[in-house]
Parts: sequence; structure tokens; C-alpha cells
Amino acid sequence: MGSIFVFIGGALGAMFRYLILSMFKEYPADVIGVFLVNILGCFLIGFVSYIAIKKYNIISPNMNKLLVTGFAGGFTTFSAFSHPVLEMFLRHHYMYATLNMFFSVIAGLIFVSWGMNCGYYLMNRLIRSKRLTYRQE
Repeated sequence: MGSIFVFIGGALGAMFRYLILSMFKEYPADVIGVFLVNILGCFLIGFVSYIAIKKYNIISPNMNKLLVTGFAGGFTTFSAFSHPVLEMFLRHHYMYATLNMFFSVIAGLIFVSWGMNCGYYLMNRLIRSKRLTYRQE
């Protein structure tokens, strides 16, 4: 049953992400849109996790799944990264938090670059082998 709440929240979060990002379409404004989505998602996950769930326990587990895992996860995965790191700092696990931040950011950049390069080489190979026709718009 909880997966339905995650699904609904994820769909709503993705829709709101799209709406906000569509207001900031062109570079460098798209960077502002992504930044805005990330910080709003971080605020939401922090607010819901502390005020509504941990401190006062005023929402149901299904609403937690809808808001935190679903909505915030669909809205931005950056909030899902930031929340556990903050938890590690609050529990005085400074080394783990720092290593998590460092390796997540560095690995993320490396894998985005790797993915882009793999896509580039695959598309070039397909175009050269005539299996794919390239059209410019």
C-alpha cells in the first residue's frame, strides 16, 4: 500500500520540478532553476522529517512516504542526498559525512562525464555505420 503513496508523491514531485524548471529555460537561468528545486527539496525533506515526523509524529507513515520518499524524491534527489549527510553530522559521524559528500559529488561528476562520453561514442559509431541517420534541427 505504501508504494502507491510513493508513486503519487513521486508523480507530483516530478510535475512540480518540471513546472519550476520550465520557468528557467535557457542557460544560465536553468542553473538557477535546478538550484531552486534542490534547495526547496532540501527544505521540504528537512521540514517534514524533523517537525512532522521525528519531533511531533503528527503524520502517518503513508503521508511520510508520499511527502519524503515520493514528492521530495521526485522533485529532487539532491534532498535525498543531503538529508542522510546531515543526519551523519548530527550524530557526530563527521568522517563518514565528509567522505559521503566528497565521494558522492566526485563520483557523480565522473559518472555523468562517463555517461556523456559513452553516449557520444555510441552515437558516432551508429552514425558512421549508417545504422542511424543524423538530422540537424
